[in-house]
Amino acid sequence: MERKPFSPLALAAFIAAILGAIVFTRAVRVAVGENISPLLLYGIALGYLFTVLTLIFVWKSKAAKGTIDVTNYTAFWQNAVRYTLALDMIMFGGQKFCHLQFYVPLGMLDDPFTAIPNEMLMWAFMGRYHSMVDIIACIEILGGALLLFRKTRLVGAFVLLPMLLNIMLLDLYYLNLLVQVYVALELLAVIYLILLEYRRLVDFFLVEKGNSPLYNFRIKGISYAVKASAIIIPAIALAVHEYPINYTEITGKYEVKRVFINNIDQTQVPCRDSVLTHVFIDRFDLVLGYPDYRNKVIGRYKYNPETKQITVAFQYPATMKDTLTATIIPGNGEMKTLIGKIGGKELKIEMERVAPVNN
Repeated sequence: MERKPFSPLALAAFIAAILGAIVFTRAVRVAVGENISPLLLYGIALGYLFTVLTLIFVWKSKAAKGTIDVTNYTAFWQNAVRYTLALDMIMFGGQKFCHLQFYVPLGMLDDPFTAIPNEMLMWAFMGRYHSMVDIIACIEILGGALLLFRKTRLVGAFVLLPMLLNIMLLDLYYLNLLVQVYVALELLAVIYLILLEYRRLVDFFLVEKGNSPLYNFRIKGISYAVKASAIIIPAIALAVHEYPINYTEITGKYEVKRVFINNIDQTQVPCRDSVLTHVFIDRFDLVLGYPDYRNKVIGRYKYNPETKQITVAFQYPATMKDTLTATIIPGNGEMKTLIGKIGGKELKIEMERVAPVNN
């Protein structure tokens, strides 16, 4: 009897052991929260993990003697990987339907954008419309359910692959290392399941010819030129585009120290709500900010770094049609003074840059 290689069994059991320990831990925490001893929870998970890893060495010895059916064992642990992934994906989808994910406290939503933690920032954006969260949940549940059946398990893996890749990229930039590792392991598990069908996929994508009709140009070079144009046309469009310049000497967030309009110090006026408090300059816009975040004036600017002159055509709010023409004079450290005219009025702003923007 031909002896089957042992490595597929070892790999399947190894993946199932790691994934199973993690998913078991998460499932229990979803069910009972903090009402279980961490020592008990992690003890059970680690016990399962080390038991399977130990059994791998036992099976290797038995496989060498021919006393176990390696093919049958391999199939079992490959199915264990599919089941564990399916369970976790369906649980993730259920959590979304039950509003257990993408929830952000209302009090935090009123915080400044830059003060919201990365995780809450992502959850606030994704959870803004719960119907979109429900769509993601449906995809997770569908992909997980498809993994459970022999005829649809490859389809299920392809459903989950782009979704998990997208989640991993989001987690990479917004969440902590532990979550990143967890999602990366699930993505690798999906890739593993896809690669189990490597030969079928090569035949399907690279060998077998499709049934759709083909159109052949009479001159073969035209066919290559058409395909190349899909790259050349965007390259030309981007090359001739007029890009904004990042003037690092002025871009950033400024805190206004004093502001004068027609030589009158506005910081001394009784009504403080109308007094300018911040100036923001980025690659495109100059923004005048006031105590109420809803009251701001936004305009596109042009800047001459040699003369230090800046011209701003305000566009927001719609009633704001004035133009600012001024000179930005450097001072000590991050201090700068903006002197010019806006709407026929003399303007002088003494401000300090508190957050430079260099990207």
